[in-house]
Amino acid sequence: MTAQSWHSIASGKPYPVTGLTSGEVTSLDQFLGDAEFTIDGEGGPVVVCGHGVPLEDKIRFHEKDTVGGKDVRVWHVSSGGSGFVAESIAAF
Repeated sequence: MTAQSWHSIASGKPYPVTGLTSGEVTSLDQFLGDAEFTIDGEGGPVVVCGHGVPLEDKIRFHEKDTVGGKDVRVWHVSSGGSGFVAESIAAF
């Protein structure tokens, strides 16, 4: 099954991060700057592309529709009990 780049995402629900396109996730620092990662979405894997900046003990990640494009949604990426999680948040 191939990862989808877009489908329905529930706001406020933490999704497990299953990997980075550049390899295994070992640190939150890997989400800084331009990055692309995959989450375990409800309908299968979902690719999230965008740009991350540090925010206290997590990364604020702005998902883009294309490289340098329009914002799609904002995520908070953090360390979870058994790995990393990404949660779509309302950001105004």
